[in-house]
Amino acid sequence: MTRHEAIAAAIAPLRRRDGSGIRPGTTAADLPAAVLLGLPVLVALIGPLVAGTGEPPPDSVALPSQPPGAGHPLGTDVLGRDVLSLVLRGGSSVLGGTLAALLLSYAIAVPLGLLAAGTRRPLDETVMRALDLLLALPGLMILLTLAATGRSSSGWLIAVTAALQLPYVARLVRAAALAPGCRTVVEALRMQGRGWAYIHLRHLTRELAGPLATDAGARFSGVLYLMASANFLGLGLPSSSPDWSVLIERNSDALFTQPAAVLVPAGLLMSLCVGGNLCVDRALARRRTAG
Repeated sequence: MTRHEAIAAAIAPLRRRDGSGIRPGTTAADLPAAVLLGLPVLVALIGPLVAGTGEPPPDSVALPSQPPGAGHPLGTDVLGRDVLSLVLRGGSSVLGGTLAALLLSYAIAVPLGLLAAGTRRPLDETVMRALDLLLALPGLMILLTLAATGRSSSGWLIAVTAALQLPYVARLVRAAALAPGCRTVVEALRMQGRGWAYIHLRHLTRELAGPLATDAGARFSGVLYLMASANFLGLGLPSSSPDWSVLIERNSDALFTQPAAVLVPAGLLMSLCVGGNLCVDRALARRRTAG
């Protein structure tokens, strides 16, 4: 066997079955990311059905901060409620609130970014400078201010979190829309008589799908962190909520006597964050290799 034949035989397992290039990923590499992301998502989606949301929590018959035992596989929290039931019911608010804030921010920021990229400079400067004002406002400080005025609810938390993401997403959209490749296609479509809505809302939005997907994967973790921090500080959901971040805050004093009440919801939050990032990284790696 010659030297070139030996090299070809060594790299053969790494190639696609059709011989077109390197495999973008393997099942073994994708499995940890899928498990880390899938576990908290399944708990959030199926948990309320399994736990039975219509049943009252068993806080009237159980002692507080009890370790795992008969009838309570994960023990009880500081209020005597079954931790397993709370964990199963608490993921929907985490996942739903994070996705709602993320989708709301993109629904507003994408048109603003396209507007700034497709207009003359005075309007462009006005839009971007107005959004830049949000960059100087700390997120938790705004939530603390709203809480002091009595506006501490899940709706306000989602709205403020989405508003804080606007300048970042709008800047990304504007920069991507002003790229030379995009501008060349835009000028060609203008010469064909296409209108602003067709060019920006149809063509450019499709071209920006890749950068937006990449940004959404990374931004998901930031939104999750901000909303979990706000709920942990009592700035969003009420203290009786089964939300995972609220459970961590309520049971933090009982960490050493009843660690499951803190470590289980904290582990699910960490798994959701890490798994989401890993899945995005794997998807981008496959796309780069395929390209």
